[in-house]
Amino acid sequence: MGLTVRALASRSGVSASMISDVERASKSPTISTLAALSKALEIPLSILVESRAPTRIRIVKASERQRIVEPGTGAKRDRFAPTVAGSEVEFLRYVVPPRTLAGPFPAHAPGTIEHVYLAAGSVRITLGDDVADLKAGDSCSCYADMPHGFDNREGKTPAELIIVVEPPSMSTSDRPRRHERARS
Repeated sequence: MGLTVRALASRSGVSASMISDVERASKSPTISTLAALSKALEIPLSILVESRAPTRIRIVKASERQRIVEPGTGAKRDRFAPTVAGSEVEFLRYVVPPRTLAGPFPAHAPGTIEHVYLAAGSVRITLGDDVADLKAGDSCSCYADMPHGFDNREGKTPAELIIVVEPPSMSTSDRPRRHERARS
């Protein structure tokens, strides 16, 4: 989801200092605090209260998956979360009904990258003034730091996208140097 502590505090009504204390394990949260946080994070409360050792694999059962249907478009979004500890990517399935425009969505933070794989149908991806037409099996990656959307208005079948949102882990100016080093 990529929330800052302040954003989570605002969404949940739990103070930023309390969230920080819980994160550092210097305070134990009440069940009502955990309930507020789980609601703000859009994850089941059970995820926050399960006591288990860190694991190298995280399974998300279909029954645990967060499913959202957007009221304006009918587009369906399944979030495959939470991921393993330390991962900052958001992984989701997004289905745009036929004859539907989903978006424009607001820009992500500068440096955020979206990787999109079109599993079924066809879709036009818009990113600012740039446009890309994808057919089933096609994929693309883009910096998603400007308004973007998925246009299936010409489609006769749903467009099923698998999306991985990669938050900026380094400044965008560092990315080209990293790429150049890899080619050397």
